[in-house]
Formats: sequence, C-alpha cells, structure tokens
Amino acid sequence: MISPASVELFAGLEEKQIKNIEAAATRREFEKSQVIVRADESVKSLFLIKAGCVDYYVTTEAGQEVLLRRLVAGDVFGVGSLLSKPIGYFGTAQAVQHIRVLEWKDGVVRQLARTYPHLVENALRTLLRYLALYAKRHIRLVSNTAQERLASALSSLGSRTGHAVGTGVEVNIKNEDLASLADVSMFTASRLLKNWERNRVLEKSRGKVVIRCPEKLLAA
Repeated sequence: MISPASVELFAGLEEKQIKNIEAAATRREFEKSQVIVRADESVKSLFLIKAGCVDYYVTTEAGQEVLLRRLVAGDVFGVGSLLSKPIGYFGTAQAVQHIRVLEWKDGVVRQLARTYPHLVENALRTLLRYLALYAKRHIRLVSNTAQERLASALSSLGSRTGHAVGTGVEVNIKNEDLASLADVSMFTASRLLKNWERNRVLEKSRGKVVIRCPEKLLAA
C-alpha cells in the first residue's frame, strides 16, 4: 500500500485536492491473471494501482507476449483518457496477483484535469518517464550482453517488487516473463539462471527467484 503523497500523479497537489481526486474515483479489485484492459481497446479509464502489481504487455503478430513493464503500487496506466479524442490502449494490463486500483472514467478525468491542471503536467511527466525507461531498454538491447540485460531486469524487479526473506530478496516472476523483460530468449534466461544458481548467487523455484548476492549477478 502506498501513501498518496508518494504518487507521481499527485505531485504538487495539496492533501485536500488529492482527497477530492481520489473521492471521484471508483475503487476496484482484480484477481490474479484477470485482464483489466486490452491492447487497442478504446481508452475509457485512467487507473492508479493502490496495491499489488500489474503486467503491461503487447502481443506480436506471431502471438508472442512481450512484457513491457511490471507496474507497481503508485504507477498509472490509461493516461490517454485525458485526450478528448479516444485512442487505443497501447498494451494489455493483467493483474499479477489480487490487486486494488482506483479508476477514473474519461469524462471524470478530463473534468478533474480542468479543475487541477497539475494532473495534466504529472500525466505528461509519467509518460516521459516511461519513454525514458523504454529508451534505456533499447540502448541495453544494442549495447549490453544478455547477462547484463538479465541482471538489470532482475535487479530492477528486486528493488521495485521484491520482499525480504531469510536468504535474500524474493521476486515472484516466471522465467518467460523475466526473459521478456530482459529481451533474451527463454533458453538464454534459463541457462543464465542455472549458472547463477550453481554459483549460489540466487535460488530458483517455480515462479520465484530469491536473489542472494545481487552484486554478483554480473560477476558469476
């Protein structure tokens, strides 16, 4: 769970204004693996994740799902709802586990934006941050090794979504999703994970990775 003050969408707004904006939202919950929105559907809502994680992915023409980002509490999607002319969602959003979100319908979002102009600025800032992340990902794809990309993806997940256990930081992630985030093949991801496990850098089980020595991800 996050505090409203830490949400990028609410930056520069007063506590009373944030409460008014949240009061205009519908509180919704989604179960694990439930699809929230689908790519190319007309953008009708803005969503703010209050608790849990959401996988945001696109599907290639060949049917392969490419994970763009694992969104966490405080992240938003559906910023296109601020536009007067509808566009499609860029990707499909799916709940990783039971999640709670705030949803503002497009008409409500635009009215709030007129009342609180900071919302528009913050939404643009969010889009630019996502764009910067994708640019960095592309740069890693053309300049970093597969091991460096996988280490970066795993480290990022650990810092954003991991939780402490007795032997390290546990991350809930499937091999295919981790491979997708790192832009490597499933074979390469499995090989590198097994190598790290042999060197006691991490522990791997079905759908989980425990990072024991993050500083050794590149050295192993």
